[in-house]
Amino acid sequence: MSLVAGISRSPKRFKSKIPYFRKRLFRTNFNVVQIFFISQIFKLSTKSSNCFFSGLAKTWVLILFCHSLFGQDKAIEEIVSIPEPLMFDLVRGLGARQGELEINALAEFPLNDGSDRGVDWAPEIEYAIFDNFAVELEFPFNNFELEAFKTAIQWTIGSSKNKKFIHGLQVLGEMYIHEDVTELNLLYVPAYRFNEVWSAIGLFGVMFEFGSDAADKSQTVIINASVFADINKHTVVGVEVNNTNAMFQRIDDNEMEWLVLPQAHYEFDSGFSLQFGVGPRIAENGTDGSAVIRVIKTF
Repeated sequence: MSLVAGISRSPKRFKSKIPYFRKRLFRTNFNVVQIFFISQIFKLSTKSSNCFFSGLAKTWVLILFCHSLFGQDKAIEEIVSIPEPLMFDLVRGLGARQGELEINALAEFPLNDGSDRGVDWAPEIEYAIFDNFAVELEFPFNNFELEAFKTAIQWTIGSSKNKKFIHGLQVLGEMYIHEDVTELNLLYVPAYRFNEVWSAIGLFGVMFEFGSDAADKSQTVIINASVFADINKHTVVGVEVNNTNAMFQRIDDNEMEWLVLPQAHYEFDSGFSLQFGVGPRIAENGTDGSAVIRVIKTF
């Protein structure tokens, strides 16, 4: 009797190991990808002639290596869902899960002085290397001319127990192509969901500017605040207030200006999203109008 019982239970014990084996196999394969990714960043950092980007790349290597050692076995928790601002977006959303991939393109169309301002646009790719840690690479253009290279990292610090508050840090670096200017942005990103409809998010910090062509005012306070309302599972409306021009990759005086951007977001079931907004940009020397659109594909 005990032998029969033992035989009948053995297949269950064998099957119970299969999900664990698959999980370990996936984790092993992904660790190989991490090692390759880290090695490529280190090679680029040693070849770079720009001290700032060399240092930033080596910082990436350190963070990635430490996270690969200590951050892989954490359980996935429910995250706080907060919409992203249209003009000054995040590197994936706060609480991004490992393996999330996004490709998007942002464009700002002038509603006045079009010949002088041109169309600023930028394709970018965002990828969550680990849970709560994502990287971004962006290529800003003015009309058809590449103006700069931009890269960013974002770390979600954590969320509250009631799943209403979530916050993180973002580091963004940008190197101009036609001028000797390099920018470094250090940002704190808090967000709060009041209820199923209303939420708010902010990006607050400072921008430092380096290089022989940098403005006399080499640092600027960054303020971005947005409030959103979820109309339904596909549609979000909101307003974004931004004191810097995230799309402007040419020399300016780094003085304060304000963009007020009412906007609407629509997410399709296919993974595509469309965001659109129109608003004024208010500066000391006058007011300009802009229409802004972002097309997003998530995988």
